[in-house]
Amino acid sequence: MNSENLESIAIDFGASNTRLAHFKQNRISKLIEFATPERPEEFIAEFKQKVLAIELSNVVAVGVGACGYWDRNCILRQSLNLSNYVNYPLWTEVSEILQLPTLLKSDVELAAMGEAIHGEAEQNESLLYINMGTGFSGALYKDGEIFTTSYSPTLRLDFLVQPESISSENTSDEELEIDPEEKREKSITLLSTTLINLSFILSPQIISIGGGKVTDERWTNIIKPAIDKAMVYLKENLTYEIQIKKSQVKYPTIYGAHELVKRNLKKLALHS
Repeated sequence: MNSENLESIAIDFGASNTRLAHFKQNRISKLIEFATPERPEEFIAEFKQKVLAIELSNVVAVGVGACGYWDRNCILRQSLNLSNYVNYPLWTEVSEILQLPTLLKSDVELAAMGEAIHGEAEQNESLLYINMGTGFSGALYKDGEIFTTSYSPTLRLDFLVQPESISSENTSDEELEIDPEEKREKSITLLSTTLINLSFILSPQIISIGGGKVTDERWTNIIKPAIDKAMVYLKENLTYEIQIKKSQVKYPTIYGAHELVKRNLKKLALHS
């Protein structure tokens, strides 16, 4: 089968929302979105209902991009926002429901792949994708591959300090007393410092910023000023040219999940 013509199911499993897409001829033919339930049993029940809207007869596999730390058996072992899902065989049940093989990577890893291939057409050797959603995370796509190790599936950027006003909805009493402009300036400084440090540590040619919290307001008031501040320092000290910009792909994790199926087509054929 030509990988450009295969059909797949691509899933973006996030702490707040889940997206389910049916790909035909390298394009999304149907997209379904629903709020991620608090418990995995509720997710399975809703998933069974949602997937009825998709014709599965020609689908070869399921690609999943999921938040959190998942082991090699596709079991969630650590999550900042989905503690009820820890140790639950979620994707085993999904695979059994669909009667299809399931391939899993972290959501930000597949977002990096989706952005590099569908947003930048793989024109550069390395792209760092930063996700500002329920969490603050990132992944590096380099030389046509997701950067990974045998002991950790992604760059664990979700444990970096989160810039206030970008990814946190919780505000303490002390923070309420801070002047809004002072808080904005602090967020800009934290984010610009993070961008500078990641640029020198990982040497990406492009940093692409996306995620549910990248609203027009946040981009204008915090993210773009942070980029501008970082670029002043980087232009003076970095030995190569770098771009930092907004994600070009609306659903990068979904597109990355589809690419994951395409890349494993031969392996899937051997096990069919």
